[in-house]
Amino acid sequence: MVSLIVAAFIYIPKYLDEEQRARDNSKGCKQYREFLQTAENWNKLGDTDQAKGVYNIAIDLFRKGKCTRIH
Repeated sequence: MVSLIVAAFIYIPKYLDEEQRARDNSKGCKQYREFLQTAENWNKLGDTDQAKGVYNIAIDLFRKGKCTRIH
């Protein structure tokens, strides 16, 4: 019984990390990062309306893809 618990503590985090890496490599998560960068660029150029629109798309992709948060 104890060995089962120890095995669970060892393998479950590895499994979850691998699952998150797979999600982060998905098309949606890659687009999320690209849209986030584009929103930053629009903001630097002073077009806050465009930046907000692109940022909202990025957030939608983030939620749908269950990506690692970088915003």
